[in-house]
Amino acid sequence: MDTIEIPIFGPGIEVRQTNFKLWVENVRDPANESSEGVRKLSVVNDAAVAQYEIAPLPNERWAISICCSYECGNYSGLCSPWTDFSSREECVEHFLRTARRHFRPLGCREITSLQQQAQKEMVRQLADGLFGFIEPTPQLNSP
Repeated sequence: MDTIEIPIFGPGIEVRQTNFKLWVENVRDPANESSEGVRKLSVVNDAAVAQYEIAPLPNERWAISICCSYECGNYSGLCSPWTDFSSREECVEHFLRTARRHFRPLGCREITSLQQQAQKEMVRQLADGLFGFIEPTPQLNSP
């Protein structure tokens, strides 16, 4: 049986390094400098947390960074680095899609009663109300 050797270094690594450098220069660093602050939704004494940061970029695009997690039960979570979009509204929609997917009810997994309670409450907070999703006030970072 022949084996396929995947090179660790080669043309692909240079492309990835260049793409990373461009992301750092054009998205990550500018977003860190211009962030509106962390916006956080939490339920049941932080048993479930969904938070995000949005930042305007110099190229007239917007960026968002997201973290969603359970701080109980199976402690599942996800985070995404700064990702750019063409508008602030697209950033908020991306957060809602990601958080709703993470906290959606899944009958196939075992979760504790506290996690189940947190999941139900988080789903309620992420729902569109009479006036749509109301963003929480940002927690400004200290300089």
